[in-house]
Amino acid sequence: MKAKNTLFILAGILLIPAYFGSCGVDRWAAYAEQTKTDRWIDDTMRVWYYWNQEIPHTNDLNYFTDPFSFFASLLSDNDGKGGRHYSTIDSLKQNTRSIPYTDYSYGFQFTTNRVEGNDTALYAHILYVAPESPAGEIGLQRGDWIMEMDGKAITEDNYERLYGSGSMRLTVGYYDAENDTILAYAEPQDIASARSINDNPVHYRNVYLTGGKRVGYLVYNHFSSGITDNSHEYDDQLREAFQYFAAQGVNEFVLDLRYNNGGLLSCAELLCTMLAPSAALGQPLGYLEFNANFQERESPLYLDEALIGQGANLNLSTLYVLTSGETASASEMLINCLKPYMDVIVIGATTEGKNVGSVAFTNKELMITMSPIVCKIYNSAGESDYENGFPADVRVDENSDVARFLPFGNPDELMLNTALGLINGTQPETPSENHLRTTVLQNSVKRKAAQAVRVR
Repeated sequence: MKAKNTLFILAGILLIPAYFGSCGVDRWAAYAEQTKTDRWIDDTMRVWYYWNQEIPHTNDLNYFTDPFSFFASLLSDNDGKGGRHYSTIDSLKQNTRSIPYTDYSYGFQFTTNRVEGNDTALYAHILYVAPESPAGEIGLQRGDWIMEMDGKAITEDNYERLYGSGSMRLTVGYYDAENDTILAYAEPQDIASARSINDNPVHYRNVYLTGGKRVGYLVYNHFSSGITDNSHEYDDQLREAFQYFAAQGVNEFVLDLRYNNGGLLSCAELLCTMLAPSAALGQPLGYLEFNANFQERESPLYLDEALIGQGANLNLSTLYVLTSGETASASEMLINCLKPYMDVIVIGATTEGKNVGSVAFTNKELMITMSPIVCKIYNSAGESDYENGFPADVRVDENSDVARFLPFGNPDELMLNTALGLINGTQPETPSENHLRTTVLQNSVKRKAAQAVRVR
């Protein structure tokens, strides 16, 4: 048996020079570089990865595989759900912005829908539009339907062009309630090529007087401090919005997170501090739990009044949160961490269930960036049991009534109307029984999920 092992090793040694000799030193250099990249990934993951104890032994790993396959071979079964891991890896591209919401796109989020009576094509339903974008420039708005691209039907094979491509002609439609169908506008719209866009997360704000209460409403689409992770213009606009709410005497609040799948936890700390009861300021918000490599495994979070700056604390006792299946990570952290201090009423659908956070590691020499899960997120009561998502206290499907899929802030919009009804004690209107039915197939917001929940 010993002789056979020796023979195998000698054969391997003899074959290596022949193999690389025939292909030149370039292939050997490529393999050496591959090993260097995989070793960096392995070293970083063994220090930081939350489930580092589950990483296979080095003897069981192949350091000659491509970095994406190698990274995947290190991941725990507890990392992610539905066949999708929360930890991610990507090649590092020059001049790439550090936030996924300024990426190359037309500037709108959408779902693809199978519309009742149309089995041959899909329609893209617009969820929201960034104003300063190709979509904003041609007047596309929430609730519009994209029916064709360059005169061709939208299908499972070509819908990804809507994420970002060259200039094209869109056939845009609207819901005609009288005939209960989707009709095209008279003229198609020519949209410019996709580009880097500024998707300000402080998307919409308003105040409503209902039932003798002053209700603040904020559509907040991602937890980002600014155009880059090192700037703070978005946080400053969030503070300004809360100063506006305070000046209006707001005493009830509806926070719309239905398209928000996370971002920086520091932004969640700021938002929580401005929403919480004033008596809770200075108290623990929660903590982050890291792996056993760290002597102090728990890193505390606080309702720190110093974060508010030019903003305002609204001293609320109840918060109404609008959610969908895309609501995740930092959004769920906010719900979980405010629950010990106030009533949090969830309206919409069960959230994603992402109770972990990631950190980005970049190696410019190797041109690799990765964001492994490094911590689990707890509230001040030591609770982090929402891995299956937060179920809605009041279930509402915004796609259940096409006629009430209205612009943000319209008090008749289905989800906002439900929240206002709960606040003023009236019975929200129920969806009509006779209306066009659609089935959502893809949601572009989900593309951001892998990059969301980041620990600064």
